[in-house]
Amino acid sequence: MRPAVARHNVVLSEKRTLKMAEQQLTGARVTAPLAATVDKKLSFGTKLSYGLGDFASQLMWTLASSYLVLFYTDNVGLAAASVGVLMLVARVADAVFDPMLGAFAERHPTKYGRFRPWLLFGAPILAVSVILTFMTVPGGHTVKFVWALVTYLLMGFLYSAVNLPYGALSTVMTRDAQERVSLNSFRMIGTNLGAVALSALTMPLILRFSGVGDGKTTTVGGFTITAAIMAVIAVPMFWTVFAKCKEVIQPDIQQTKVPLKTTLKVVLGNKPLMLVAAALFFILTGLFGRLAVAVYYYIYLMHRFDLIALLMMLPSIAGAIGIAVFAPLAKLLGKKRTVTISMIVTAVPTIILFFVNPSNVTMVIVLTALYGLGNFAAPIIMSMVPDSIDHAEDLTGVRSDGTAYAAVSLATKIAAAVGAALGAILLGAFGYVANAHEQTAQAAMGINFTVNIVPAVLSLLAIVPVLLYPITEKSYAGIRERLEARRSAAQAEV
Repeated sequence: MRPAVARHNVVLSEKRTLKMAEQQLTGARVTAPLAATVDKKLSFGTKLSYGLGDFASQLMWTLASSYLVLFYTDNVGLAAASVGVLMLVARVADAVFDPMLGAFAERHPTKYGRFRPWLLFGAPILAVSVILTFMTVPGGHTVKFVWALVTYLLMGFLYSAVNLPYGALSTVMTRDAQERVSLNSFRMIGTNLGAVALSALTMPLILRFSGVGDGKTTTVGGFTITAAIMAVIAVPMFWTVFAKCKEVIQPDIQQTKVPLKTTLKVVLGNKPLMLVAAALFFILTGLFGRLAVAVYYYIYLMHRFDLIALLMMLPSIAGAIGIAVFAPLAKLLGKKRTVTISMIVTAVPTIILFFVNPSNVTMVIVLTALYGLGNFAAPIIMSMVPDSIDHAEDLTGVRSDGTAYAAVSLATKIAAAVGAALGAILLGAFGYVANAHEQTAQAAMGINFTVNIVPAVLSLLAIVPVLLYPITEKSYAGIRERLEARRSAAQAEV
């Protein structure tokens, strides 16, 4: 062997040894996976397991989104305006916490990966916080408000610690665009089926454990026991995601050492990601806002306690069907067109419902089902998140899965809070009186407006950032090709 070649081989050997030692010390993978790994088709079992994560989220976070306003106003005795303030304060705190959590997670790889361990260890602690949130303490309005604020803040932080890594996990399981849509379709079906279970069981359980003879009165104890049941069921589902879903897209070890300032600059400068976050904000503000106040429509306008479970779960059942049937259209029509169609189909039924007499049960059921059927955009929107992360990596060389998903998660949580807070504030502004059997005409109109018109307007507003989203199916193919070429070249140098 020639001396120059021998020296070159020795240098390469030393580089490999140093590289492996460094990566073993930090817990990172030795090499970035090649296209054959990141493009590998995900099994049905993997996708099904991933969907269980959002099923579990419904049993805890959406339990709060759907029933916490009612719990605070009608059982704890807080004013509707106070509830709105409480929820907005919690989201301001999230604006600080979530990006820090995302940045920490993506910079600290373990033998289980960067995101999976949070599901293993965080889920049981989140479960405890949910139970505490649906409790109160003896004392006056101020004492009860402080308890509600502290427990709701704690639940929000712990939900971030579980759900943010759960969402980020989908960005590192595959780079195949259609597999991402499919993976997020399973997630959204899990969301809808979880919401169905939640809607079908929650109010009957609350009424059952409230122990009041008339079967129409809720108590704090009824809410607490119901929250405990939901939390206990949810934890093993998160553990299943941990066990079955693997991280195959790993950043180079140097990317985990990128300064936080640089990461934040990359994420905030990622135009496609910011547009996705804006679209999600509008969509979910309307969705969560409607969830938070829909029960008022059924109780105070329809006077049909017997239909609460059906009407609360109907949009979710129809939504699961809509996702299964219409989400695949993204492959044919493109993601932007499919999401736009979804937003229009979602808005029209609720606008019509505003003008329908609440006593017309048949029309209420039909239009509620059509509203849910139109909500098939979610998995497509969520599949745009990893596409946007890849876009930023292509431009800057920095991959920020955790921080990028933190921005999206923050938009989601702010939407949930703004939706619920906006609903509570509007109810108060229109003169809603808690536990009054008959509301004034103005209050009744306010409930109808908040439940139907506000979500429709927000759905239509979501179309604007979607139309501005610059990544097309053709441009993403180029991004993917360049990233894989870069990874192959990097591995060849090792």
